[in-house]
Amino acid sequence: MKRLLLFFYLLILGYAAAGQVVTALDVAEVSYIPKQKFDSYIAKKGFAFVGTSYKTDTIARDFDFKGAGKAKVPDSIPVLRTLTSFSTKEDFSFIYRTTSLTEYQKIKADIKKEGFFCNQEKDSLTVSSLLFQHNDVTVNISSISIDTLTEYSFFIRKQELPRPKEIVYAEDLSSFTSHEYLRFYFGEKNVQKDIYYLSERQVGKCSVLFPNTNRQVVFLWSDEKNNCNLAKIYIGGQLMAESSLEYDRNIPENVWRLKSGIRPGMSLYQLRMLNDAAFNFNGGKSNNSGMVATDSTGKLDFKKENIILGCMNCTDPAFYKKTVINSDEAIQDERILFVQTIILDPARIKPVEK
Repeated sequence: MKRLLLFFYLLILGYAAAGQVVTALDVAEVSYIPKQKFDSYIAKKGFAFVGTSYKTDTIARDFDFKGAGKAKVPDSIPVLRTLTSFSTKEDFSFIYRTTSLTEYQKIKADIKKEGFFCNQEKDSLTVSSLLFQHNDVTVNISSISIDTLTEYSFFIRKQELPRPKEIVYAEDLSSFTSHEYLRFYFGEKNVQKDIYYLSERQVGKCSVLFPNTNRQVVFLWSDEKNNCNLAKIYIGGQLMAESSLEYDRNIPENVWRLKSGIRPGMSLYQLRMLNDAAFNFNGGKSNNSGMVATDSTGKLDFKKENIILGCMNCTDPAFYKKTVINSDEAIQDERILFVQTIILDPARIKPVEK
């Protein structure tokens, strides 16, 4: 994918360099230029370094286009072109800005030829930016009016996805923040778009990884137009995705587990021992029956790891009359409760360590 990211560098630099447009056909010749040499490379194309800024672990380097040697871009109208690169230990991205409408249109047409798609392009007059996606690269296109000029911006970013050996626990899936990343990494046949029933009146768009198998995982999107921006991860055998509800066969017990040791199918007693303290969960009178209270104390963090319990013998009036039930009380009453669904909040998950 370094080749694809480099394609944008060469594409943009090609537009800026005296009419010499570098197309995707030229990528193979220069695709192995390391990131460390990008500064010197774009300098040869006419971009002059103007400064560095820092924000947390990100280094931003700004460049202005001055023209390559004596050759200047023969623009009939003066065009402003700038480039800013962003580097972290694991990530690299950049934003290119131009005031040329022709250049903007050409770049957008060329990335579409490369296979990039946008779900909102038909709404371009009403949305502030357009997100183009392809494999593990995104291009966010936007524009802003500055006095009498319009500045067009292309923010290009390659998502850092974990290596296969790094995907051990369910939390390791939090890097997959779009349907396109899942499709690219796991394959078209292993991922499907779906609808998740959050309640009787509320649904959300989601993607299901390994649907109706013992590795099934649901990714709920906050950006439903572009099927991206991960809101929640759902793990379990009996999930509320439309395809799961329509599936009439038994789904094997889910094999994913959390770093804390929680796994779908584990008994209430096992969960109680793992937490090393009693906890409360919602009874039958509650709207979210079986949900473990997020303010419960113990070794487990139920705010980060929301747990919904299922039950095999909770159809009696005593259960449905209670709003809150204590885990020790349920064990004493010989309730057959188990971990049915695990809900992960990606905002609370630490990134995969390299």
